[in-house]
Amino acid sequence: MKALLGSQEVWEVVENGPQEPTDIEEHTIVQLVVLRATRVKHKAPLYALYWAVDESDFEKITNAKFWKDAWDISKKAYQGDHRVK
Repeated sequence: MKALLGSQEVWEVVENGPQEPTDIEEHTIVQLVVLRATRVKHKAPLYALYWAVDESDFEKITNAKFWKDAWDISKKAYQGDHRVK
């Protein structure tokens, strides 16, 4: 996944996580355009993960809003939690 998302120039979104502003009412047009582009970048890794998992794992991550949430769910499913380890 790191190689795939790196090739699409969205791996930094995965590492940094979502950074949504709290109040966008006073943003300029340019800031809103940048915000929209950032949101698209956040969806690209999530989309790639949707395609990479099988149907049962897809059902687990389908409600995740951000890549990080979906990734953590998938990681836990494949690695188990601390009690399993």
